[in-house]
Amino acid sequence: MSSNVNELILNELDSLMELMAQTFHRSGAAYLSGLNLTFPQFMVLKLIHLKVDPKMTDLADELSVTLGNMTPMTDRLIEHGYVIRKDDAADRRIVRVCLTAKGTELLKKAAERRKKNMGLILDKMSHADRGGLLKIIKNMAQAIMQSKEEIE
Repeated sequence: MSSNVNELILNELDSLMELMAQTFHRSGAAYLSGLNLTFPQFMVLKLIHLKVDPKMTDLADELSVTLGNMTPMTDRLIEHGYVIRKDDAADRRIVRVCLTAKGTELLKKAAERRKKNMGLILDKMSHADRGGLLKIIKNMAQAIMQSKEEIE
């Protein structure tokens, strides 16, 4: 491919990815409405679930925020009963953040709503296009993982 074609493809992909990111970010507010949860709080809960009882510093690092910014967000999640802090059994200097049953249930509800919204979008596509989209996104995710160190 010539660099001109690459530039055209990159520009179009950039515009389309931006549109998708904005749409999914806005839909995040929609599927979280009524759940007493902001999108950043949802992202923290999801990260806690994925990392399984991470340290506060791990959360801050993963979200690219300071520990000082992470603490008030965690405090709000604790106030709502979604997470708890606990000392690490091996090293009391380490504080871990753990999902409560209420937090786990909230994540399940949010995931169900997110899938419903995604389904509304996918229903407007043909079966073949949905399959093609999934294949392309899997390929892109694999390429991202292979390029992770280069792009960070």
